[in-house]
Amino acid sequence: MGKNRHSIKNTKELVDKLRGLEIPPAWKLVSYDVTALFTSVPVDKALEVITERLHADDTLTSRTEMTIPQIVELLDFCLNTTYFIYDGAYYQQTHGAAMGSPISPLVANCYMEQFEKVAISTASHPPSLWLRYVDDTFTVLHEYDVEEFTEHINGIDPHIKFTIEPKKDSKLPFLDLCSHILDDGPTNITIYRKPTHTDQYLNFKSHHPLTHKRSVVRTLTNRAQQYVTTAEDKKSELTHVHNALRANGYPEWPLAPPPSSAKRPPK
Repeated sequence: MGKNRHSIKNTKELVDKLRGLEIPPAWKLVSYDVTALFTSVPVDKALEVITERLHADDTLTSRTEMTIPQIVELLDFCLNTTYFIYDGAYYQQTHGAAMGSPISPLVANCYMEQFEKVAISTASHPPSLWLRYVDDTFTVLHEYDVEEFTEHINGIDPHIKFTIEPKKDSKLPFLDLCSHILDDGPTNITIYRKPTHTDQYLNFKSHHPLTHKRSVVRTLTNRAQQYVTTAEDKKSELTHVHNALRANGYPEWPLAPPPSSAKRPPK
């Protein structure tokens, strides 16, 4: 999975694919979200897709002695024997993959790769860009085609339904990034935080190894330096990160990269 041009594995891969992207004036950024993906996946159709993928895998016999019917039978057993208790009574989940099961993301991704292949190839006016991370998509469509394409993808499978989030104020959040469409077409990228974000991180005074605390600093600063597009936005993001870390008890020395000749601080 994840080897087609529509799949996104992480933020870095998203940035690589968006770098240099220009959006013409008549085109729009849209984010589609599958409603309750795991519990909506049709298990029987997903097993058909997986069976086809297994038959197309020339390296399967070098990785397992199990036959394809045996693998599919085990998958069927795992996906169709989900039980839970409510108010003292036992219930069986009769549709979709179980929330929290380690096999559910794999099955959902397999099915969605086939779904998007069919959806895009059969659309009258397909998007110029369709990037998906599990159940969320980053899409570029002509403004006249948004409604038609939305109806198209919602009519392919009765169980898979998409909600739509268009860009607002020329901005579209996706994963932990926000894409800004400039007047002349280029795309700038900044860090996105939900309105409920609290800027609470691992407190420096907590009883954790120093390496864990430094990794918090390194992760947040590296994200700003690697993913944010303009120098002005990078400066603003690093200022935000430093202020947030100071509020979480971090002293000054971990907030900036030490000179190469400087001694390591005591652990």
